[in-house]
Amino acid sequence: MRMFLTFAAPLLALATASSTTGGGGAMPDPTREYHQNVDCHNSYDRLVSDMQAGVAISPAARAWAVAHEASAEAKTPCAPPLPEMVARGGNWHIRTVPGRNVAAAYAFDQNDPAALSEIGHALINGTVEGGTPQEGLALVQQAAELGDPMALYSVGTLHAAGILDGKKDYARAFALLSRAAEAGHIDAIYRTGLHHSEGLGTKKDPKKAFEAFKTAAERGHLYSTIMAFDMIVGGKGVKQDFKLAYRLARIVAEQGEPYGAVMAASSLLQMKDALKHEDEILYWMDLGIAKGDANIRNTLIPLKQQVAGIFTKAKAPPQYVPRVRKACPMKTVCYVNQHSGLRSCTTNKDYWSDCDW
Repeated sequence: MRMFLTFAAPLLALATASSTTGGGGAMPDPTREYHQNVDCHNSYDRLVSDMQAGVAISPAARAWAVAHEASAEAKTPCAPPLPEMVARGGNWHIRTVPGRNVAAAYAFDQNDPAALSEIGHALINGTVEGGTPQEGLALVQQAAELGDPMALYSVGTLHAAGILDGKKDYARAFALLSRAAEAGHIDAIYRTGLHHSEGLGTKKDPKKAFEAFKTAAERGHLYSTIMAFDMIVGGKGVKQDFKLAYRLARIVAEQGEPYGAVMAASSLLQMKDALKHEDEILYWMDLGIAKGDANIRNTLIPLKQQVAGIFTKAKAPPQYVPRVRKACPMKTVCYVNQHSGLRSCTTNKDYWSDCDW
């Protein structure tokens, strides 16, 4: 029996109580989206926006834009965005009239799923004139039927929230999100994990839930890291492993999230050799108290007093920082959009391997 397990319990309770909230110094925002949606249509619109603003674009980008317009007129598929366009990231909605018009040519002349999706999302978000949000939703639904990952994700989340038909349809939502996840949509991967975890629209399956959270976490999805941490600590769908849990906690802490300190202290307290990590446990508790919100402080302050009563000291040494550990290797994970063929990669520390300890 680990001697500090009873002290770790309040920290785990704090995790459970905070798991559906976001921001405020407690938990990272569970609704934050990480998927970088870059395609030829929003890339073209971004170039048009740059030119309208007087921003210089490269000769290669200008030539690509001319070819994009020519393909629209010729009713042939568009070329993938250039690497320099992909490097700028996604989350760009069409906002220029020329961008909307060229995308419309692809959408309505070629029934291009990505073009339908881009125009639809732009109308829903009000970033471009020329239609209503309701008309935009119809375009996104059409794009989803044609297999566009972004549209599949959007329509799936709407079904899960009960917005489309006045009632939550988890089965339909899970089917759509699963298709988006198969195409590499990181937020869809995370949400399929939630469905597997809670048994929403599919059979409850902790192992599949953990694999989904792990996959999304490896691509930088922070809340998936927290969900995977929770399952590892509880031994749900995966073997209990407090060293791995601690490594994942440090990922969250390194992102500037105060809750990472709570996770780190909880992991160390549950280890069989918790006393060996006295300074480190106190460091994370102090950090959580200093950076966390009232919920974290109200939990950690009395708990720290109890823990310090068993430890040989009441606080970590002055200027203490977690000791340097063996560096984890970097791991690059790539996915290919099954519809567009666009390859996207993310590189992060591979905390999942037995490193950093």
